[in-house]
Amino acid sequence: MKKLETLLLAAGMTLTVAAPASAVDVKTDGEYLFQYQSGAEGFRGANTDYAMQRLRLGLTFSASEDLAGYFQLQVGEWNWGEDEYAGANGSVSMRQAYVDWTLPGTDVKVRMGRHAFDLPAYASTSPMIADLVADGVVVSVPFGENMDLTAFWTRMARGAHLGDVSDVSAPKYDLFGVAGTAAFERVTVSPWVLYASKGDGEDEGGGSFQPSILTEQGTLSGSGRADVVIVGAGMEWKPSDPVTLALDGAWGRVSYGASPDQEGWYAVGRASYAMSFGEPSLLAWYASGDGSGRAMHSGQIPIIYGDYDGTSTYFNGTQGIVGGHRCSFGGTWGVSAQVNGISFLEGLTHDVSVTYFAGTNSRNNGSYGEGYDYLTSDDSAVELDLLSTYELYRNLSATLELAYIIEDFDTKAAHGRSGSFDDDWRTALLLRYAF
Repeated sequence: MKKLETLLLAAGMTLTVAAPASAVDVKTDGEYLFQYQSGAEGFRGANTDYAMQRLRLGLTFSASEDLAGYFQLQVGEWNWGEDEYAGANGSVSMRQAYVDWTLPGTDVKVRMGRHAFDLPAYASTSPMIADLVADGVVVSVPFGENMDLTAFWTRMARGAHLGDVSDVSAPKYDLFGVAGTAAFERVTVSPWVLYASKGDGEDEGGGSFQPSILTEQGTLSGSGRADVVIVGAGMEWKPSDPVTLALDGAWGRVSYGASPDQEGWYAVGRASYAMSFGEPSLLAWYASGDGSGRAMHSGQIPIIYGDYDGTSTYFNGTQGIVGGHRCSFGGTWGVSAQVNGISFLEGLTHDVSVTYFAGTNSRNNGSYGEGYDYLTSDDSAVELDLLSTYELYRNLSATLELAYIIEDFDTKAAHGRSGSFDDDWRTALLLRYAF
């Protein structure tokens, strides 16, 4: 049945593209990813290997400059050798489906439907919201040439697993936000504020549950109804042509109905200097951690669906399908020396980095997690990364990723730990065809 539905959908798309384009102009975009990877898994010395593939295919339907629709399918990710593409992670699914339109007689832009969006960030990818695909409405209002204000409402989730429970009492998870950007000659500033209301429901078995689409990219792990308030800002300053300074920071608090409240902050800074052979930069961050005896994540800033590219393998700076060990950097701090965009041959570039990072959670909280997913003040590591990208054709690139992590994680039984750890490593080859 799934194969039949997929064929019918593909046939409908083909007929749409073949239809007369007098009223609507149709454009196609897409991306194939192929990744071959071998590496350690979880600092335990066990080696793994992957051969994976993913396809994203999008169509833009433009009626005019003021009205257009977008539809995107995703096929995969699937591991080579699976019997069907519709495996656990290999199904054909709608990833985005939205309409962009301009309020008549104004410059106000509206986007409604399922779409991907990020919060403004300048020092790194957004640790708070990065490539979040969800349903909602976004309204952007320009103020002159240098300023704009964007407001959004996102229905993150609504009552799943309700059974016979009435939809009237279905718990919902709604996110509201406002972000502004002011760009001047050498300075750009983007403040933002978020409010989220996350409901609490009862499943068929009488247990409590919360609607959520969150993965490891979020840290809202408390129970009961939740009210979330987060404020933050990003800034980029170019005091001279080769120098760029960037800073992102935020503070947030969650009040849970049935567990301890969560409150914390983070700051990320980057200084870079553009040179003829590449761009040396220094990246540093600090994210608050849990105090001794406090509930897990209660001292960390609540993260909605963030990402962090501080390193290639421990964090999520990888360019491929298989991500790093962690998307969230809550409860950590670190410093990274980097040289990006090194190029001595046409079409070939290298990114090199050496990063030291450690935990900001209390050393007495070792039982909350191992060093690869929960860092205390007695946990630290050094990661060495080399990413090399070669443009085979204008639309086809190959990236080789080499990473090695030297661990120094706490194993004291007095701190709730047991066992031992090994250094971690990754070797990955990614081929990307984008059109």
